[in-house]
Amino acid sequence: MEKLRLSNTRIQAWQHCHLRYKYCYIDNLVPKEKAEPLQVGDIVHQLIHKWVIGEFTPDDIANLDEFVKTNYPEDDITQAMSVAIQAATLIQGYLKKYQDDPLQFISSEIHIEHDLGPCILVGKVDALARPEDNKLWRVEHKTTSRVDSYYLNGLKGGLQGAIYDYGIEKLFKEPVSGTIYNLLVKTKIPDYHRAYTKCNRAAIDRMLQTVEGVCRDIQRGNFYPSSNCFSYQRECDYLHLCNYSSPEVIDAFYQKRRLEKDEADTSINK
Repeated sequence: MEKLRLSNTRIQAWQHCHLRYKYCYIDNLVPKEKAEPLQVGDIVHQLIHKWVIGEFTPDDIANLDEFVKTNYPEDDITQAMSVAIQAATLIQGYLKKYQDDPLQFISSEIHIEHDLGPCILVGKVDALARPEDNKLWRVEHKTTSRVDSYYLNGLKGGLQGAIYDYGIEKLFKEPVSGTIYNLLVKTKIPDYHRAYTKCNRAAIDRMLQTVEGVCRDIQRGNFYPSSNCFSYQRECDYLHLCNYSSPEVIDAFYQKRRLEKDEADTSINK
């Protein structure tokens, strides 16, 4: 029997609602439409990756509208153009801001996979770099509509950071000093910041305990719904199915999830 694979996204889905986890990761159903902010974040991540590895060209910006139409065919023309313009504006400003980047990037889009025994911990780290201290730092690219004390405090630890720090240390056999957050702020005139946070060793210990508990609970198969149907002023992607479970609802709102060996983690801030 294949081992259970757990990523930050899967764990958060389970913690949010057990039935949501079942719909997404056992029934493999995902909403047909993807929120516009997540599309913008996905594209920005891909373009920064190409820039880090030296494969970015002006054509990537010039052809961005066609890229959006190809990768998000469900978008209408207005939404597709909005996504392309937002992504192009953000990435052009980012490249101008960091054209003489002092960070020494050493890797980009690193897949982590570590066997914990009862399950396998997986994820994808945006990048690794060495600042002036020559130590190993994890880099995360975040597109967000705001940067305030509440947002910055939320970057200081948490499950996702602990998973990534632990996975990178196991993969590279070197301690992670902390995380450099590349913040691309989607204001009228885009703004760019970098926030440094030290690695939280206590968070890694808590993460391992959390993963062990989640793995055990999933294997028990208690897939019951929660009452947390709204977050960030958005309803749960599976509320239609939860309220009216039928083949017609599935056909109207959902499609089969593309199965991949490793899953990139997403969040509302991407």
